[in-house]
Amino acid sequence: MDQKIYRQYLEKYVLEALEKKNDNASAAADYLQNKKKTSIFAKNHKEKDAALKRARKLLAETRDRPVWIVLKSLGLDELAKEKM
Repeated sequence: MDQKIYRQYLEKYVLEALEKKNDNASAAADYLQNKKKTSIFAKNHKEKDAALKRARKLLAETRDRPVWIVLKSLGLDELAKEKM
């Protein structure tokens, strides 16, 4: 598995969920739970599925915490500072 691609998809999934749910970690976790896994014929499906699984776990574990903590745990320090 390509870790660089995995990391890009992980950030993409978390940011997409937070954007669609107005920076509400609990609603974003629910959004990702309802998101379907990718087809086995899709490009980079292993990385996408692993990233989706990790994003689901990350948001589920941080439901009651502020959004900046979620972003900080992903290493997105600049975005975390904006959300503080």
